[in-house]
Amino acid sequence: MNIMFVLKSFEIGGLEIVSAVLANKFSQKGHNISIFVFCPTKRSMESMLDSGIHIYKARRYEFNRENVSAMKNAMLEEKTQIVINQWGLPYIPIKTIRKAIEGLDVKVISVYHNNPSFNGRIQGVQNELEACSTLMKRLLLSMKKAAYKAATSAGMRYNYRKSDRFAVLSPCYIREFEQFTGLRRHDHLMVQTNPVTIDASGFDYAHERKRKEVVYVGRLDFTQKRVERILETWSLLEPRFPDWKLSIVGTGRDEQRLRQQAADLKLRNASFEGYQQPCGYYERASLLVLTSDFEGFPLVLAECMSFGVVPVVYDSFPAVGDIVKHKKNGMIVRPSDQGFDKNAMAEAMSAIMADDAERNRMAQAAIKTAANYAIDSIYEQWMQTFQELLKK
Repeated sequence: MNIMFVLKSFEIGGLEIVSAVLANKFSQKGHNISIFVFCPTKRSMESMLDSGIHIYKARRYEFNRENVSAMKNAMLEEKTQIVINQWGLPYIPIKTIRKAIEGLDVKVISVYHNNPSFNGRIQGVQNELEACSTLMKRLLLSMKKAAYKAATSAGMRYNYRKSDRFAVLSPCYIREFEQFTGLRRHDHLMVQTNPVTIDASGFDYAHERKRKEVVYVGRLDFTQKRVERILETWSLLEPRFPDWKLSIVGTGRDEQRLRQQAADLKLRNASFEGYQQPCGYYERASLLVLTSDFEGFPLVLAECMSFGVVPVVYDSFPAVGDIVKHKKNGMIVRPSDQGFDKNAMAEAMSAIMADDAERNRMAQAAIKTAANYAIDSIYEQWMQTFQELLKK
């Protein structure tokens, strides 16, 4: 098969890493793979791609004649049969794709990589609302949030209608999609989870080699990931578990604020590791903590679990229960009436930190669960979808 991925950019990010892993797997299985990127970037991930994968670059993120022509020429050169639009919300990618495939026999799959009813813009306004006490400003923020939701819903409906398949990341998002978009007929909606993007096949789990270490892996921000909650929680745990440490792996726009928060809390056993390949941390860490306000289907969960790291996750997105089974392979911390509760998070973490046998049991269960998201399994799911589309 001849398959083209369409991306806004190809710099380091979860969506881009998923795309690279899938592209490499498809290529290794004998398919002809290409990638079309709207925005060239300084930190491109091209080096991650197999040599046989061709990458095409536009000059800017726009719907214009130049981009349509460039995409169509790439499709003709690659004899593209299927396009995977990895940005299943904005108008620009899908409009460019639809115009480029005019006169061609090309099928389009759009993927939405988040909870259908949430994104960063909506959550950002929600955070402002929670911190605002002025009646007039609250009214304006409420109107702004409603406008963002309406725009997001319209973009999702447009992408759905212009695609042969529209994929969400979890079965629980089918209902969310229906409610958020208002679409009652969704006959070409599908579920397609992402694969584990780090190969753990060579990892040999041994409980005695695990360290007393909690890890966070991801972007450092206050809007979605809410890493400040981890530091607040750790300030409760550090005095109780002085032989444990917290490693924060990643970078982001709020890194300096978070470093200052750690200093203000006088944390001694918390370190900021910067951007790192996470394998080494997964191999040695015992727990992973995630306190995001929203997620789609975070890669970090299946990745860490494949290395026997027990996840402790804030129950802020519906798909969390797809992979984390409370008290079986991890812990899910429910919100209180006020939302996130650092005391509840600390208690969930301490229950595992204090019990070696329970931690070992959960780690082994986590490894078994993560096998469901191995790249070979996800590849077969994609192939079934491709074959069904091409038959039509």
